[in-house]
Amino acid sequence: MSTRAGDPYAVLRVAAQYVARFRGALFVLKVSGALAEDPARMSALAEQIRLVTDFGIRLIVVHGAGSEIDRECDRRGIPVQKIGGRRITSPAVLEVVCESYREINRSWVSVLRASGLSVVGVFGQEGSLLRARPRPPGAFAAGFEETVSWGAVGDLETVDAVQFRDWIKQETLAVVAPLTAGPEGEILNSNADTVASALAAALHASKLIFLLGVPGLLRNRDDRTTVIPYADLADLAGFEASGMIQDGMIVKTRALESALRAGVESIHLVSGTDHDALVREVFTHEGSGTMIVARKRKTAP
Repeated sequence: MSTRAGDPYAVLRVAAQYVARFRGALFVLKVSGALAEDPARMSALAEQIRLVTDFGIRLIVVHGAGSEIDRECDRRGIPVQKIGGRRITSPAVLEVVCESYREINRSWVSVLRASGLSVVGVFGQEGSLLRARPRPPGAFAAGFEETVSWGAVGDLETVDAVQFRDWIKQETLAVVAPLTAGPEGEILNSNADTVASALAAALHASKLIFLLGVPGLLRNRDDRTTVIPYADLADLAGFEASGMIQDGMIVKTRALESALRAGVESIHLVSGTDHDALVREVFTHEGSGTMIVARKRKTAP
């Protein structure tokens, strides 16, 4: 989509086309837990989220809490154990996980309400909104010698889509902490990226957007200027085989692959710290981060 030189309304013309295209659509936003560390950053992001909803786009927000959990575990002298980006969750760790999610959920609800939105804080285990099964002990991957006991880790099984659709119809923004209910009603710790992907799939979202501390998928993780603007599933497989995608990014990659295969149109990896990155990604042709689709078109969008 091009803009005409000298047209003072060129930017508005482009944005209007995207507004018309996405009005009434649902986007799921996954917000990195680290973004809750800076109140000013939270407020700036909340203003972008409100602007997106002002144009008639429906949203669900899923937040993480990884950084806060790590800090609190360290403060209490509780070992932090992660394998392949997934946290082993002992009873002591689960207590920290629940407290951290309560604190961060409360903070996001407060800042989003202050921006003028109707918001509800949601904990996935309550009312079995998100049901999971405990992950059984076992080898993590082929060639992994030790048997991993995951503790209170939940692999998501079902989403109460009816309740989430009710909030959408009421124009209420659900802010979701990814705790889940086990078969006996026990609280399980589920991966926030996986929960966001499952919600996007179950609710037929148009987009799943990951708001990160980096500007997108980086070819060189130490160089923020190496953003890859456009990729597909085949590209991701190549990136992973080359070692470019590692650790926690592998979990995120599995989540976005699942969403794409379930019919979500596109995944976006976007900075949650740049002041207008979300708006530019949604309403401009150039975007601001990385757009990932199941299969590339012959020409980039």
